[in-house]
Amino acid sequence: MFKRKNNRKVAITTTCDATNTERRQREKMKVYNLIILDKSGSMCSIADAAIGGFNETVGSILSTQKLMREDQEHYVSLYVFCGCDKHHIYENVPVEEVKILTHKEYQPCCTTPLFDAMGDSLNRLLLQIQNDRNATAAVTIITDGLENASIEYSGAAIKRLVNNLQRKEGWNFSYIGTNQDVEEIAASISITNTLYFKDDEIGMAQAWKNERKARRNLFARLRDDRAELNESMSMAEEKAFRAERNRSIKNFRNLSEFQDRISPRFIKMLHDNEIFVFGSNLEGHHAGGAAYTALKDFGAVMGQGVGLQGRSYAIPTMHGDVEKIAPYVDEFIRFADAHPEYTFLVTEIGCGIAGFTPEIIAPLFANAINIPNIHLPQRFWKELVIEDID
Repeated sequence: MFKRKNNRKVAITTTCDATNTERRQREKMKVYNLIILDKSGSMCSIADAAIGGFNETVGSILSTQKLMREDQEHYVSLYVFCGCDKHHIYENVPVEEVKILTHKEYQPCCTTPLFDAMGDSLNRLLLQIQNDRNATAAVTIITDGLENASIEYSGAAIKRLVNNLQRKEGWNFSYIGTNQDVEEIAASISITNTLYFKDDEIGMAQAWKNERKARRNLFARLRDDRAELNESMSMAEEKAFRAERNRSIKNFRNLSEFQDRISPRFIKMLHDNEIFVFGSNLEGHHAGGAAYTALKDFGAVMGQGVGLQGRSYAIPTMHGDVEKIAPYVDEFIRFADAHPEYTFLVTEIGCGIAGFTPEIIAPLFANAINIPNIHLPQRFWKELVIEDID
């Protein structure tokens, strides 16, 4: 049984299945990150950026696993292809064991058998994980040219395969391309999450950066989705639930979509329904920065380091590394989601005295992207979504 909350489908559990639901939620979600990377000859000019981008993406996946270690474990596959060579460099390797990619492993040449590369890598992964209810896949295809050399698979066959994996298995797909009409080509194989990049080193590097943002947000959403499952759901129902979420939420979101949810840089007054969200310390010593503003103007309570107080909300950021901050951010996001009558104006928590940067703190708010009453600082949004996809 489901109910609708803030436009999200939420599973309703009964007393009798609550214990089983908790057990299911304790089982880690296995996320298989499959990257299908073109290495045709035209990739030579952007090979350095392709290699560097992949290595940085692995680092981002590893960081995410550390943050979500109670909920997820991640595996990485890198499948590269050209007309004379299609193979896995890594196949389902635990992310912490993935070695640095170099030019020795990635050497572009010849033509672009995209359909054969997709058919081979997708079917291999399907055979390995389709019977594991705790497994899902996040697939990214990156190519700088059109299909021109496949023998084993046609475009129609790949379209059927991708459709099946999205609708029946709940897999997530993204298509990143250049030198082509990216949306049209991706749509022809049933992929709607698309990104165009400029065909040079800078464009390739930006494409990888945006891919990491999208993947990071997907991981947060997968964790959020797990909380909405119950034991009575069959494996097919769980996969269908993920598939519905994938269809309704695009990976590559543009900053322009969130212009009305940017927190003011300097907040000196609040409207009746607004809450000032600031970084604090566990002891609640609100002596400087935004914490002092909260104490002086918005009802923060000296000695209270966490949660709602007056017209403000405290998130501790001074007690350790980012992994120790994450649970308090999650707690805030749940609280805000449960109180749609308020608008929460988040300041750049942790980016002052605590010494962190938006690049480090912003990913903690990935689950807030689709909660309309949470407003974030512009520098956080720039880390979470794409500024310019042209």
